[in-house]
Amino acid sequence: MKAAKGTGARAVIGTDGAVWNANGDFCALVGLDEPALRHLGWRQLVHSADRRYVAAHLVEVLAGGASMREFQVRLVHPAGDDVATRLRVELVRDMDGRQGWFLVEAWATA
Repeated sequence: MKAAKGTGARAVIGTDGAVWNANGDFCALVGLDEPALRHLGWRQLVHSADRRYVAAHLVEVLAGGASMREFQVRLVHPAGDDVATRLRVELVRDMDGRQGWFLVEAWATA
C-alpha cells in the first residue's frame, strides 16, 4: 500500500477532478486500478476532512497564484486505511496558456 518517495506514483487529473490516467505506482498507493480511479474521481480519493484544504491549494493554482503546490494529505484506501501522503500538484497549460490538467506526484509519508 505504501510507495516510497521517488517511486514515480503519478496521475493526470482534469481541472474538473476527473482522473484521466494513473500509473501502476499511483494505483498501488490508493489501492484501486485505473478504471476504478476514473469512475471515482479525485475528490473521493481525498479524506473528507482534507477536501477543503486540498481544494484551497487547487484554487490557488488555478487562479495563477502558483503553478505548483506541494502538501500533505490523507488519501482513502479501500481497505479502510488512511494513507498519509505527500502530493505535488502541478497545473499543466497548453501552448496558449489555457489550463489543461493537473500532473499529480504522490508518495506515502507514514
